[in-house]
Amino acid sequence: MNKQQKWLNISICYILLYATMNTTMMNVALPSIAKDFVLTPSEVSWVTAIFSLFFGIGSVTFGKLADMFPVRRLLLIGLGIFMVGSLVGFFNVNYGMVVAARIVQGFGAGALPSLSLVAAARFYPAENRGRVLAMVFSIVALGAAIGPILGGFLTDWFGWKTLFLMSLLSLLGVPHFLKYAPKEETKTGHFDMGGAILLMLAVTSILMGINVSAWLLLFAVVFLVLFFLQNQRAAEPFIEINILKNSPFRLVLLMSFLNSITYMGVLFIIPLMLTKANALSSDWIGLVLFPGALLTAVLGPLVGKLIDKHGSLHINQWSFIIMVFACVGLSIFVGSSPIWISILLIVIFLGFTANQTAFSNHISVIVPSSENGIAMGLFTLMTFLASAIGIALFSRFLEFNSGHWNPLNISDYSAYSNALLLTAVVILLAMGVLAWEKRITKENEGVVTASNEEVN
Repeated sequence: MNKQQKWLNISICYILLYATMNTTMMNVALPSIAKDFVLTPSEVSWVTAIFSLFFGIGSVTFGKLADMFPVRRLLLIGLGIFMVGSLVGFFNVNYGMVVAARIVQGFGAGALPSLSLVAAARFYPAENRGRVLAMVFSIVALGAAIGPILGGFLTDWFGWKTLFLMSLLSLLGVPHFLKYAPKEETKTGHFDMGGAILLMLAVTSILMGINVSAWLLLFAVVFLVLFFLQNQRAAEPFIEINILKNSPFRLVLLMSFLNSITYMGVLFIIPLMLTKANALSSDWIGLVLFPGALLTAVLGPLVGKLIDKHGSLHINQWSFIIMVFACVGLSIFVGSSPIWISILLIVIFLGFTANQTAFSNHISVIVPSSENGIAMGLFTLMTFLASAIGIALFSRFLEFNSGHWNPLNISDYSAYSNALLLTAVVILLAMGVLAWEKRITKENEGVVTASNEEVN
């Protein structure tokens, strides 16, 4: 890796840090926001769920645009939108403005991980790609580590509105990015605005159907049908359906979806649980989350080396296994010492980050380079759509009387224990998808080997 590539990755990762901080920074502030606006768990969950939803929409939008326009131009546009949302959030006067700010923030911030993955696939040779991707996801983990600490500190000492100002520091990375980012030519193409709007309405209706009323899911069905009709009519559709004919790619998207539901579900449940069961303040909640995210950031480069050495699917297998045990452990230790929670969260952070890194690396292998932009955009969309849906589902679940499922948990907070047990079930489903993916990969390798033998 030469000097230009090294500093380009550092500048992108610095800017990306502030986008990823926003995925966890607000989690520790949820109890304070709920108190200020008198909100239920499902109502306050919009602060994080709507951000994740539009983060995903922004990711696939900018991923699609990256197939036509230079990465450097798109990153600046996305960063500008991110800044506007941050300022709106800081000057909010009601909960509606908070939600609106998170929508704008999410859409702009969504450009950053998607374009980071595109840059890794486009500007770096295959032998360095695993390490570059590992650094990107290490920064994602570091942002998740710093987010709760800063979020807790700022919320307790200066109020949760100040969390929106942290994003402005990302502008310091722009000069270095512009210096080292390669200049690319604009390619011919057409952006399917109609398809983008219909997809946005569809996924928003899904989230509202979960959080507000199940009847709204009917609108989601209508918008999805219109989206597919638009996709067939458009000369250059927003999402090339042909890319979804790639079976290994489809299964990677599904695994990432399930992996992200678990991860964001845990990060949504834990702060609320620690507030209720352990009476912890926001800054102490941040300290509970900090070790796992920090260790993941430190160990990220090692994960990249392991992926380059042993292969993506092998890493996925072991990551899923340890996440199942960690989720069951969290379910057991609800109401116990926060130290145990913090230790188990280390495993959750490590498992999630290793999985996402391996998924990205696998996509760069199974998808043609000409489709890297939309493939990485779809990957990020599924990740954050899953995050939004996971938060919405678990927030609704916590409002129901679900009984007491885990006999090994003796606390009075069974709703949290039950929800965490469900996250283990989701990971078990992901393990089933992984077994399917490995079988297809093995069959494809067998076909290639047989073809080569016939040629010889």
